[in-house]
Amino acid sequence: ERYDPELGVPFWGYAAWWVRQAMQQLIAELTRPLVLSDRALRHLSQLKRAHGQYVAEHGREPTGNELAGRTGLSHAQVGEMLALERVPQSMEEPVSGAEGQIGAFGDLLVDPLAADAYEELLDHAEIEQIRALLGNLNERERTILRARYGLDGPEQSLRDLGERFGLSAERVRQIEQRALGKLRAAGTRGVASEPASE
Repeated sequence: ERYDPELGVPFWGYAAWWVRQAMQQLIAELTRPLVLSDRALRHLSQLKRAHGQYVAEHGREPTGNELAGRTGLSHAQVGEMLALERVPQSMEEPVSGAEGQIGAFGDLLVDPLAADAYEELLDHAEIEQIRALLGNLNERERTILRARYGLDGPEQSLRDLGERFGLSAERVRQIEQRALGKLRAAGTRGVASEPASE
């Protein structure tokens, strides 16, 4: 449809160019997981040619700036095109080490969510350790510390706890300090002893 015989170009020359173009586009589409625009494919082809010429002339890999200078593309465009050219790696691909196969590629990657899981595990371990240490206290000391530090809900004041237990705020403070001393002693021993009696 686009062929114009008045331009003086033989039909076979015109057709050969379009057939070659269509074949290159088909190969590019079938061999890469990403679908690229015609413009991106042209830039990529131009980049590959410039790369091959540079290696043939200089015997080394060109830098991004050298490729940009040869192709007329910006340094950022060269970086984007090179990133598109990378072949994705399967997570199931076997990885070998000095001792032979050491596992799949995906097994070697760090999961950023795993760090959150690790933090959660540490928090859980700390809570369990606090519970074990609280086992060294009698019921009133446990209740006062849990309420003062908000372990079971909002933090409560010395006055509120004094009203709850029928004690003065000063007496609640003394019980709190004694309980904290017991926790420090149990923590330095590293073992939980029998609960204290009232």
